[in-house]
Amino acid sequence: MRLPCTAVEFTTSGDPADPRQIAAAVTSIGAVTDVLLVSHGWNNDMPRAQRLIDELSDNVDTSLSGRFAGRSLAVVGLLWPSKQWGSDEDDTAGGGLSAVDSTAELKGAIRAAVEDPAAAEALLKLADSLNESESAQAEFLSVLRGQLPLPEAVADDDAAPVTLRAGDTGAVFGAAGDAVVEAAVRPVTVPDNAGPPSASPFDTLPDPLAGAGSGSTGLLDLIKKPVRAATELLNVTTFYRMKERSGAVGSRGVVRLLEAIDAAPHDVRVHLAGHSFGARVVAMAAATTTTPIASVSLLQGAFSHRGLAVGGGFHRLMSGPQLRGPVIVTHTHNDRAVRLAYAVASRLAKQSSSGMGDAGDPYGGLGANGAVGTAEAVAGTLGDRNASYLFAARKVHNLKADKFVANHSDVTNPAVANAVATAVAG
Repeated sequence: MRLPCTAVEFTTSGDPADPRQIAAAVTSIGAVTDVLLVSHGWNNDMPRAQRLIDELSDNVDTSLSGRFAGRSLAVVGLLWPSKQWGSDEDDTAGGGLSAVDSTAELKGAIRAAVEDPAAAEALLKLADSLNESESAQAEFLSVLRGQLPLPEAVADDDAAPVTLRAGDTGAVFGAAGDAVVEAAVRPVTVPDNAGPPSASPFDTLPDPLAGAGSGSTGLLDLIKKPVRAATELLNVTTFYRMKERSGAVGSRGVVRLLEAIDAAPHDVRVHLAGHSFGARVVAMAAATTTTPIASVSLLQGAFSHRGLAVGGGFHRLMSGPQLRGPVIVTHTHNDRAVRLAYAVASRLAKQSSSGMGDAGDPYGGLGANGAVGTAEAVAGTLGDRNASYLFAARKVHNLKADKFVANHSDVTNPAVANAVATAVAG
């Protein structure tokens, strides 16, 4: 980590874990002109979260070279207890649609994502019976429902569909299974740039009908099994749980940090950047605070693609006076985690099966489609590490990232960092 960097940790309720860390962060930026607050997303492994912050910050620093004369930048990492979720093949529980032991995958996902020990134990015991037992499916769903936040806890953008909370077990498992199949057969884009292993493109999915009718078991038969649907139901349950928590971290803890920075005698430009649920952390903070915000970078955001629009939970970011610079949004359908989470939600909400998770779907994610229905949104494309942008203040710049973002977690590379640096330098 080349830039000066401090960290502020937050609890599950969203409060600062140690107020002294806020004081230390404010002190650390006393000699700089700009500060970048960076929030990680889904991973509850603090060293890994810090590594994401460090990698992005180092690449931002490199990109700023030669265009930040007379200014200096420090970084504050926002660390909070998130949990693993999604279907990003390299990095998340339950990822991949290959013909492997689906029950083992589900058990791994349960251990990684479920915080309540009693609920985790119950789900693990039921996992072995899901493919054969409808009663096991019903009990599994009942335990999952106990992990969902109250509807009002995420009403700021899109709450969990009613069917997920109270629908018939067969309908819920069927909807999740249909979403898994839909994601398997939809083509994906492999980026032109070959990144390092941590940002490698996922392989083209095999034909789900391969082997069907030939005496062997086709992949379609494997991915339609209830255990696959159960994995996605666990993912989408964790998704809504983390939405609740990330909102609390942003509106409670990060706002307190912003207020402390604003109250300090030394003036500093404040920039926010967040990945995945971290994008929701910083969007919630920016929409709640009265502190002037110089730029906001939402990288593969895990919240509604209508969140910044009129009526969306974060529209105050656009309508209030605090935003002084641009908002940038990276989005791509290579982001299987965001796209599939919303595809499952769409199925559960009984929306049209056409274009699930796409821009026209009421259930769609920012990281998949960018800001939708947002008057301030401007369409654009993410370029390489040397690309130039003309970001306008108080506009949302949707950057279609198909060529340079391989998956949900591929957000620290030089192309993304260059866009963030441009927003910071603006």
